[in-house]
Amino acid sequence: MKNSIVIFTLLLLISHLVAGQVTIGVVDYMKVDNHAEYLEVEKNWQKIHEIRLKNGLIIGWGVYEVLFRPLESPYNFVTISWYDSFSKLDKKISDKILEEAFPKKSKDDWEAFFERTEKSRKRLTSGVFQQQLSCSNRLDYFGKYYVINVINVKSESSKEYLALKEDIYKPLFEEAIHNKNIVSWSLWASWPGNMKGYQYLSANGYTSLEQIEEVDCLQYFQKIHPNNNRDDISKKEEELETLVSSEIWKTIYRVFE
Repeated sequence: MKNSIVIFTLLLLISHLVAGQVTIGVVDYMKVDNHAEYLEVEKNWQKIHEIRLKNGLIIGWGVYEVLFRPLESPYNFVTISWYDSFSKLDKKISDKILEEAFPKKSKDDWEAFFERTEKSRKRLTSGVFQQQLSCSNRLDYFGKYYVINVINVKSESSKEYLALKEDIYKPLFEEAIHNKNIVSWSLWASWPGNMKGYQYLSANGYTSLEQIEEVDCLQYFQKIHPNNNRDDISKKEEELETLVSSEIWKTIYRVFE
């Protein structure tokens, strides 16, 4: 159960900056009972994160509903904040930002708002992930749904694994994006010591649930890699990685540039 609690995302889900720059995703995993109440609270937080984005404190933020997940996973929503520097992870949300977002709120209003936030969900855990590969040079804001694959790779095989994904699989996803079969693909590494049981996760973005069922990126293998044997590559991938679990996330709110 512990391994399943600490996935992502992302989510995900789901994100990209110019090559060579740092892209970090901080994921909070939530257990929510009253969906309507929780989403109303997050709608207010969206305004606050818009101010944070404007002030350069984040490069993106989003709320995702976890539609399909392993039975033992207790969370059903995740929030993600994206940063372009590790130094920004420790910056708190100042009173100035809060006042800019909602200038008419009093001190009592804010206390009630924070209390309502805490009651609307139970935050189970958090995870920090750093982007390794992506088919885009910016955070993805086109996907409505994301398939999140949690992947285990032995530490001594990480270099070989990343090379396989970059040289063989990334071009396949780029071709799929070009043909509008998929809207995004990215690969993330969990922060060392932060997660147990897996080291990477991939996030594939789609416009609909139907598109997930229809997509087969390997259909482009012969076109992109005419000198490679598909069966040999698939066997190598199976040797290097173990799929721990898969989830589907639905975009609810997001704030991007």
